[in-house]
Amino acid sequence: MMFDTFPLRQVVVVVVLVFLLLAGNIAFCQQMLQADAQNPHTQVQNQQRTELKYRGQFSTWGGYASGSEWPVMLGARYLQQLNLEVPINRRTLGGDSGGGFWGGLRFDAELAGNVYGSGEILPFYEGRESWDAKWDGKVKLYRGWGRVSTDKAELRVGLQKINFGSAMMLRPLMWFDSMDPRDPLQMTDGVWGAMGRYYFNNNANVWLWGLLGNSSRRALDVVPSDGGVPEFGGRVQVPVGRGEIAFTFHRRKTDLSGIGGSSVISEIGVGSELGPESENRYGLDMRFDYEIGFWLEGVWINRRGTTNTMSNQSTANSFFESQLPVNQRMVTVGADYTFGLGNGLGVAVEHMWAEGANLSALNVNYPLNMENSLSWMCYSVWGGGGVYNLVRWKRMLSFGDLYVTAFVNPENSALHGFTFPGMGGGVNTLSGNGVQIMLVINHQTK
Repeated sequence: MMFDTFPLRQVVVVVVLVFLLLAGNIAFCQQMLQADAQNPHTQVQNQQRTELKYRGQFSTWGGYASGSEWPVMLGARYLQQLNLEVPINRRTLGGDSGGGFWGGLRFDAELAGNVYGSGEILPFYEGRESWDAKWDGKVKLYRGWGRVSTDKAELRVGLQKINFGSAMMLRPLMWFDSMDPRDPLQMTDGVWGAMGRYYFNNNANVWLWGLLGNSSRRALDVVPSDGGVPEFGGRVQVPVGRGEIAFTFHRRKTDLSGIGGSSVISEIGVGSELGPESENRYGLDMRFDYEIGFWLEGVWINRRGTTNTMSNQSTANSFFESQLPVNQRMVTVGADYTFGLGNGLGVAVEHMWAEGANLSALNVNYPLNMENSLSWMCYSVWGGGGVYNLVRWKRMLSFGDLYVTAFVNPENSALHGFTFPGMGGGVNTLSGNGVQIMLVINHQTK
């Protein structure tokens, strides 16, 4: 839960969502008053004017997954988003802001709420005389940040999405997001913190960030962060030829009480010896596009603290070596190419080497026409982990998108839960064989 470390979080969330609804109405009225903004003079004035935009996305889904304990799923989600933009350094009629470090100085902010509810149903079959169901719902803050930016630099503070890297499906650099490639909406919770970026004239750029108050486990975290201790890191991204190379670093303190459940730690008798654990992460990624696109993404995680002090206790040492190794490495290589077949057949492949695991992924896309497309995504977990297949038809409608997904997966999915925690609400339950239908409707005031 994003607000675990904050008091009165329910009150804050409700106040923010009420504000979003009111602001949405204000933005709608603003749009009506700007109905005459069609001539060039008015358009230039609009570029220099404070703007408030409200948009929303409603999605609903239903499906069946044979490998789930509750195989029938229903759900709905509404994302509401408010964006404010305030130009400070005004542009000229030609759009020139004057250049320099302060060129195009502006302030913008985003507030977004996530409201969802879902139900999971156990039908009356296999000897059951009645069906059973369980329901879940939540209201929470999805994004909430403010940013000061120029043409070359930006500083963003608040609850925000931070992601980077060149891999598409198997991402060792998925440090701050939990995006599941199988999710058509690509949703992910954000992190609390501040992040600054500066762009040089040759498109090289430098990122610096500091995070605080993030105590939930993220996608590739073995244990969650200590939300009361600041995390910090940075990234340098440099263009090279027809591609780019980047180096990334991040340091954090972890909360060991979250590893394997406190009962396991109590059982091996090391609870009183657990202290703070430091974790340094180093990432290297690159991508090049010549005849084909190809990329590499590698991560080395080094831990110091309790893990290094348990070597004289065989039981504890074995436990920590398996659950929290001192060194952890992951490397992904991949390539993509669009074949000139029909309307263009796009193919992307990736392979990941990790500690004790090998995974391969394939993604094939084919547009049937302007409104319809088909895709096939396949994962293979080597060493008996199973093969996962997903086929999706996407239909673009005048008011949104329709997704029909069929999947054939092992009954106990190794991909779900740890690698892709998802957004809750049952939308990503893809265990076993089944089908899922999702309708997405978008609207905005401008």
